[in-house]
Amino acid sequence: MTTAPILMTVVALAAAEPRTRPWRDDPLFRRLAERLDRVRAIDNHTHLIEEGTFNPASDARMPLGLRSTDPRYAEALRDRFGSPVKGGDVSAAAARAAKVRAERMSRLGPGGYWADHLDYTRTEIALVNQDFREGIDGRRLRWVPQATNLLYPLPAEALMKRSPKHRTGIQEIQVALKRFVAESGLDAVPADLTTYVAFVEATLTRWKQQGAVAVKFWDAYLRTLVFEDVSEERAATLYARGRTAPLTREEYLALQDYLARRIFSAAGERKLPVHIHSSNGVPPFLRTMEADVRNLDSVLTDVRYFDTQFVLIHGGNPLVEYGAYLALKPHVWYDMSAMTFLYPVPDLAGVLRKVLIYAPEKLLFSTDAAAYPGIPVGSEVQHSSLCRSSREALALALAGLVRDGVVDMDAAVRMGEKVLRGNAERLYGWSSARGR
Repeated sequence: MTTAPILMTVVALAAAEPRTRPWRDDPLFRRLAERLDRVRAIDNHTHLIEEGTFNPASDARMPLGLRSTDPRYAEALRDRFGSPVKGGDVSAAAARAAKVRAERMSRLGPGGYWADHLDYTRTEIALVNQDFREGIDGRRLRWVPQATNLLYPLPAEALMKRSPKHRTGIQEIQVALKRFVAESGLDAVPADLTTYVAFVEATLTRWKQQGAVAVKFWDAYLRTLVFEDVSEERAATLYARGRTAPLTREEYLALQDYLARRIFSAAGERKLPVHIHSSNGVPPFLRTMEADVRNLDSVLTDVRYFDTQFVLIHGGNPLVEYGAYLALKPHVWYDMSAMTFLYPVPDLAGVLRKVLIYAPEKLLFSTDAAAYPGIPVGSEVQHSSLCRSSREALALALAGLVRDGVVDMDAAVRMGEKVLRGNAERLYGWSSARGR
């Protein structure tokens, strides 16, 4: 197994493509890239392991960075799987690469395959966001379960009727919740709020014991990120009523507000950081005003939650400066994922520059790599591509700060090392023994 050092790749590609990616010719960028290439990263947010179906016909509905024609994915097919795209036929290259992948998976086993992939991308640890811990080894791949699944204990027709995505998404959530209930030794969802909250807190404890390193809320797709401060008395009344009669949308959201805030507190007590999707997302049903990162103000300014660490997944994009400002709070962190494929390297570097200026100790390296329909072979192709381009964007942002006299070279390297892994080590309380 060989690794793919960023600088070596950069130099080779720069020589082959002198008219593209001009930052690769910049000596300052190359010095920073060389220094940071030695650092094995911690990827704060991925969907590795999950399976997907390659469907290039979906390209027209996707941003450029999620289309099968993105040159970065062709490079990954060639470099990682020895399957170059010929004559623009991505599907043929993907089919050849899939055979190579299957052979490696058979030979190495799933654990060995993903360890080999992480070595190739110079990733020490990848956090994997999924409902259950199947496929997670707890060492190189670490589990972030979905806390959103705990917010739907009652029939939710008033929420499901909002869109087809709400219906299918909530149905899947409630299937997962039934499994959590069974794993807790219960026969059914508890009949009263007090017992349900006890189940929720016990579930968080069990997740922690099973190796969870954080919990994730993806509620921006289903509801507003405004979590009102609802009294226990009102929540108990709503819970009891919802057991016998449908709640209105407003009533169900109020119950969820109470449950979410209880989870925020309980997660903090268990040293489980809370990841919150806080940006735009996959259309067409996400409502941008509801997904606005500023909706989290009432929670992030509440002193009751100052002992809970919150991670702004996707950094509040497109409101990146608001997200960066929020990361000035001692218990708030900025995750750069998704912007890694939405923006070309110079644009991503511009985002990272803003966050580095505001809160360099809070910026977390992350990709959001997944098996999107336009990604050939699987999530590892996107992850290979994004690890490379995101490192370039970080080096480019830091080079700009050095050139503009904001920081010197040594400070820029230290900042880059923290972004790649040091900040995550502080957040999660991990050792840096294998940092290089």
